[in-house]
Amino acid sequence: MLAWEVIINLKAHVNLAMIYSFQGNIPMAKEVLNTQWLLIYIPVYIFAIWDSYRTTVDLNNIYILSEREDHRINSFSMGALEINYLDKRNPFLAALWSFFMPGLGQLYIHRIITAFVVVVWSVIFFYYSHMLEGISLLFLGEIKHATEVLDPEWLLMFPSLYGFAIFDAYMNTVENNKLFEKEQRRFLMKNYQAKTFSITKGTKVL
Repeated sequence: MLAWEVIINLKAHVNLAMIYSFQGNIPMAKEVLNTQWLLIYIPVYIFAIWDSYRTTVDLNNIYILSEREDHRINSFSMGALEINYLDKRNPFLAALWSFFMPGLGQLYIHRIITAFVVVVWSVIFFYYSHMLEGISLLFLGEIKHATEVLDPEWLLMFPSLYGFAIFDAYMNTVENNKLFEKEQRRFLMKNYQAKTFSITKGTKVL
């Protein structure tokens, strides 16, 4: 889906039109747009919104069912890619790593496939936007040259990439922490809590 969105965006010159519109040059923004590709962009965009909403509703229903059934959480997994385990991690640290480089936050929480995809696209965006080259020239004080080397169409891919990487890393860390606490609570109750133990409503446990 991301590759499809990037291709359509570049072919339709959506980012370039956005730049001209930000500058107040509306006629130029209209001129650079490729309507043939732009019309393909619209249904894909609508489908992505609808599908994400539908999937979220389904996942919420599955969560409710698993809570009622007291479904067991798999806290340890060993696969071909790596050993993955349920652990409590810092969501702000995950967001910070994603801020430094999109994909590192996902790597921090062991989402290897997502991390790989995000890192690959980050490298592609960095290369074609010449962002790192522009930053280097900016540090050297060559502001005009730094602006000239940048490719605005590719550069405008970064807000969505960074936004996704930071949000995804943060939210998944928070949700993983909830699963960790739930599994830890279940483990302690099963192995260390006496079967006769009970808390009467309204009483204080010392």
